[in-house]
Amino acid sequence: MPTEPFAGQISRARVAVQRLLQRIKDAAPTSARETLVQALCDGLRSIPVPLVGSFLARLAEDSLKPEHKGPTLEEVVNILDGMQESDGQFLDGLRRLGADVEEMQRDLEAIRETQVGVEFRLARATVEPRWPALDNRIAALLVNRGGGLIVLDEVHLDVEDWTPLTRVDLSVPAAPLAIIRLKATLDTDTRTYPLFALNGEASHQFAHGLGAERLEIDLDSRRNARYRLRLRLAYYDERADRARELQWPEPGAPAIELDFAWAPGWNRAMDLLDAPAVFADVEQRLAAFADWLEQDRDVSALPPGIPAYQAHPGFIRDGFLRMIETEIAAHPQASPRLGALAARLGEAAARRRAP
Repeated sequence: MPTEPFAGQISRARVAVQRLLQRIKDAAPTSARETLVQALCDGLRSIPVPLVGSFLARLAEDSLKPEHKGPTLEEVVNILDGMQESDGQFLDGLRRLGADVEEMQRDLEAIRETQVGVEFRLARATVEPRWPALDNRIAALLVNRGGGLIVLDEVHLDVEDWTPLTRVDLSVPAAPLAIIRLKATLDTDTRTYPLFALNGEASHQFAHGLGAERLEIDLDSRRNARYRLRLRLAYYDERADRARELQWPEPGAPAIELDFAWAPGWNRAMDLLDAPAVFADVEQRLAAFADWLEQDRDVSALPPGIPAYQAHPGFIRDGFLRMIETEIAAHPQASPRLGALAARLGEAAARRRAP
């Protein structure tokens, strides 16, 4: 039998939060703060709506950590208190607490469409190539619609293969970089990454019929390489009383491919693979760019691999040229020709800017 639509789930979650807060308030005069906090976290996690309960419980638990920079526990409780009057206020409160409500709705709809009785599985799995501005991301919805409790012990990221990337990403940021807290840093010498262990995550439980949680893995790399990857989720199936594994992509399907080009303008420090080929590539493209500047050609004739926005006169001098001088020409593996090429680019850029 399918679960109820999103609006009905939000109403049910709101009523559950309302009742939980009332129980906490009733117990407050005779209970220690630690007891109330634990009761709040346990109660939020037991909200009978997938994702909503786990999101709120994680938020409350994280607010107690010394390194936490988000809302305090008191602020979380105050926002929860103001979410009780209507479903609209409940959704607004979720947004204030940092939830992507639209993404949550899509996830809940995916859960509804998952056949009841299907064992632990991945849904809405996506791969987002975001390098170098942000880490590349693998995301999925973990769903348990089977017949018993699932305990997810570990998520392994297996590297099936890799190849060097010798083409340099010559873009530079136009705004401050986003901060991502949890991630795995790939290296061509390592074949498997136990992601829960690396990020200090405990096992996650997925109750029968309701268990669901969004999984996001952000990846960077110490090497300029294209990796072929596969996720392997190790879990315990209580009903069958046995350990199992879930792989994505499935065995026999092509592996995930993610590229991590050297991007010196984005503070992406790397131990370069095939460095001579890397610097030959960048030298060839920068020489073509210098010719383009010296001939005062149109943007439409910009050499391949040079982003058009870097051809703006001010940007050449203030961003792009600085990156070439400090990160590429000054690299210990760069040839002296790149230093001379950086000077040539500076002179050509200055002439292009002159009235």
